[in-house]
Amino acid sequence: MSRQTQRTRRVVAALALACLAVSLSYGTASAAPAGPPDRVASGPDWSVTRVAGGFRVTLDLDQPLPVTASAPTLAADGVNLGPATESADGRSLSLVTTDPSIVDTTAVTTDAFGAGPQATPAPSTPDAGRAAPLPTPPALPADPAALGGHQVAEALYDFGDQAVPLLNIGGIRGELEGKIYLPDGTGRKPVVIFEHGRHSSCYGPGTPNPAGWPCLTSPDSTQQRWPIPSFLGYDAPARALASNGYVVVSISANAINANDNQRAADYGAQARGQLILDTLRMLRRANAGQPAVYHDAFTNRDVSLDQALDGDVTPADLIGRLDLGNVGIMGHSRGGEGVVAAATLNDAMPVSQQFGIRAVLPLAPVDYDRISLPDVATATVLPYCDGDVENLMGQHIVDDSRHAFDDNVLRSAVLVMGANHNYFNTIWTPGGWPSGTADDWSGAAGAGDPVCAPTSPTTTRLTPAQQVDVGTAYIAGFFRLVLGDDKRFQPLFDGSSVIAPSTPFAHVTSSATQPAKSRVDIATFERASAAVRAYGGATASVCASMGGTGGVTAAQPLPYCSTTLNEAAVPHWSPAQWAWNVPASPMLHLTWTSLTGQVRVAVPAGARDVRRYDQLSVKVAADEFVSTGTDLVVSVVDGAGRTWSAPVSTLNPQAVTRMPGTTSPWLRKVILQQVTIPTAELTGRRATAGEPSRTGQHGLNLTDIREVRFTAATGADGTAAGGVYLSDLALEDRGVGVTVPVQQPTVNLAATNVDEGFGPGTARIAAVLSRPVGHPVTGYVSVFGSTKAGAGAATRKVTFAPGQVCVPVTVPTYGDTLPSATASTSFKTSVTDVSGAVMGDKGFNTLTVREDDGVTGGTPAPEVGVQGDVCHEYQASLTPGRLQVAGPVVAGSTATLRAGGYRAGESVEVRLGSTVLGRATADRHGAVWFVAPIPADTAAGVAVLAATGAGSGYVTRATVRVRSAPGHH
Repeated sequence: MSRQTQRTRRVVAALALACLAVSLSYGTASAAPAGPPDRVASGPDWSVTRVAGGFRVTLDLDQPLPVTASAPTLAADGVNLGPATESADGRSLSLVTTDPSIVDTTAVTTDAFGAGPQATPAPSTPDAGRAAPLPTPPALPADPAALGGHQVAEALYDFGDQAVPLLNIGGIRGELEGKIYLPDGTGRKPVVIFEHGRHSSCYGPGTPNPAGWPCLTSPDSTQQRWPIPSFLGYDAPARALASNGYVVVSISANAINANDNQRAADYGAQARGQLILDTLRMLRRANAGQPAVYHDAFTNRDVSLDQALDGDVTPADLIGRLDLGNVGIMGHSRGGEGVVAAATLNDAMPVSQQFGIRAVLPLAPVDYDRISLPDVATATVLPYCDGDVENLMGQHIVDDSRHAFDDNVLRSAVLVMGANHNYFNTIWTPGGWPSGTADDWSGAAGAGDPVCAPTSPTTTRLTPAQQVDVGTAYIAGFFRLVLGDDKRFQPLFDGSSVIAPSTPFAHVTSSATQPAKSRVDIATFERASAAVRAYGGATASVCASMGGTGGVTAAQPLPYCSTTLNEAAVPHWSPAQWAWNVPASPMLHLTWTSLTGQVRVAVPAGARDVRRYDQLSVKVAADEFVSTGTDLVVSVVDGAGRTWSAPVSTLNPQAVTRMPGTTSPWLRKVILQQVTIPTAELTGRRATAGEPSRTGQHGLNLTDIREVRFTAATGADGTAAGGVYLSDLALEDRGVGVTVPVQQPTVNLAATNVDEGFGPGTARIAAVLSRPVGHPVTGYVSVFGSTKAGAGAATRKVTFAPGQVCVPVTVPTYGDTLPSATASTSFKTSVTDVSGAVMGDKGFNTLTVREDDGVTGGTPAPEVGVQGDVCHEYQASLTPGRLQVAGPVVAGSTATLRAGGYRAGESVEVRLGSTVLGRATADRHGAVWFVAPIPADTAAGVAVLAATGAGSGYVTRATVRVRSAPGHH
């Protein structure tokens, strides 16, 4: 029996087993006297230790970490220190900080087992948070979840547990495994890739493999562990698509899940993205009828596609059947960030090597990296009762990208009321697999909130079957819209108020930014403008991000949008783990204290003729201080002063009503909703400025629209005061747009090495652009562990002027005059929220600080020298310099070597091939002179001598012919 057949039978058998539930808890630690000399503070299960460049904070855990989408953080005395690295066994968390006040810490805690510090929900009336009856939108005539006329062949494939190298995840290899759904018929079909999120990789009675992956194999059944096939959890949307003529491949990412928190600087986002591209490369070979063979390092054997397949699909069935120029990718949870990374990694390749990725659907995604995504239609699905990615950070995927590129694609945020995180995957749902299943909301802060508690009489929660139906409708609908150009399903994603016929029980809304060529922006409200003016009892200011509990701490030029809510309640402004202090989602905060309050927005001269557009659109949300609901009148004014007006509550009541929630600080979320006014309404009706109705007989002059006004109105709570957030006032046609293949420039960071120094100082990091371009490129560079007051407070905006390819970024460092136990410490660096380019595969890198005061009980690291012009150092590191060799190179003798271009004072290692010959120190001019001993057993022939700087990374080389020692042949 083949290995694949065995695994298939295990899958079928295990699906019949009952779910095992595991309850996790944790406690806090109190301070205790310090121990060893390097330990400066400690408690029963935590310690703070002096290391090169700062202090390492470590928290020991009394149980392994749960495997969820969430990234663990550490807090000192309740103050968030930022993201932590997980130990290989999952029994400790650690991070490095440069803030000396950490020595006064009295307690270290983690949010890894539940909610962190909670903000108090804003005051509300007794009925404020109850789930009010929502209007039932009309159903589409066609159902995207309906099975089509194609018969579908299904097969598992498995090239082995260590078949492909994984990108930026510690040099490990992972599985190339999944399931193919192939429709019948002839000709090429669009291809859709599914990628699951972070979940336990293995289950069974045995002790987990300390290496994490592969699962522990043993002839003793009491010690055997097996992979959890998370990739099998999306059968319903896969079959809906395949039966309608799409090839679907759902892939496994267990090796990444077993290693990401421990080994990946970005927690595995780029590894997940690269795995999708590796899968597409395998399919490209299969489609062309070329051999697809991978070496499985675990079994030390080559595996062909014919050997890998197990089911009703053969390699011959795939030849000529795949349209790899028409590709969609769906990623769930951390897979959601993975599909964004896949698209940007694809964009960085030459166009001739790219795959035609035209549609990206992040499903309940994380967005730790704030990866902006150009030139691809995007629909981010956000479950309101998500108990894992509770802050719905995937909202940033849309927010960050919508104006960052001059592209022509639809971007949509789809909010699903009553959905949790896990139930989109049937393997993660109780009853779907014998281990690792749960209702993720059950561990949420305020889990008993009647809005999301599944047993509440007033719950909005969907059943597992209902949630699968919603996922199927929206996953299938989006890819059929974009890849199949089936415009019947466009209203599900363009801000229209509709529902799929198969999900009449669900309440789902979408908020969309239309393609650039289908809209003209009147005001994005991202920055102050003279065209936006407040009158009467109104104030209006541009805000961004969040402050208060769990918020950012570095100074920002804009006021915070929210200061009292938990970050889970403000998806637009929640901080990202690897972009903690990057400004988030600027928009206009409009408040009023009387009905005289008004904001007027002047329409630019070039946008006054609105006849070619379908609608006027704006995004609106009631602010956190509104108890139940508010209201305002939106008015459109032409050049003759004629005015059309309507209350927002009549256009979209959800836009001015607080979202539901009672006891949970994670609910009552503030999320923008779409408000649209068809331009056809402006032509046939007229209202006076003070009349909040749509009446009259004479229309506006659509060639001369001058102003849009937002005027205070009495709210649902009967008060004349209120507040809303406004974003993206635009004239629009509804569309999907077109992806134009182009090789995007990439922004990366160079690895940097510096000495610790004797006190607070600075270091410089080279932010580099892959090639010069004719437009500005911006991004945010962060160094993590910079301060106790908030990880990533050392954040700098970097701008590449047209033609510029390198920008030095100055960041703070911590130094002292005391030795430590570490020879060097690496601090994580990142460049995120890129505009005008994409994050490259070195968007995460390291700043390494060398201990220069001596190492207790160890060997000091080689000298890194005096940091010079980092842009010059980076450019020099790309091309080896010349290593001069005086005289012949003879085995058993010495050779005199000379080179220049190094840092002053850095140690330079000399190698002959892979053999280390010794080290020399560069002089103050950066020159090195070295007498190299050539080993007597060196083989005669051509060899390479190389000299590498420990600080700069600069390499000089010489190709030499080694002669045998005299008397040897």
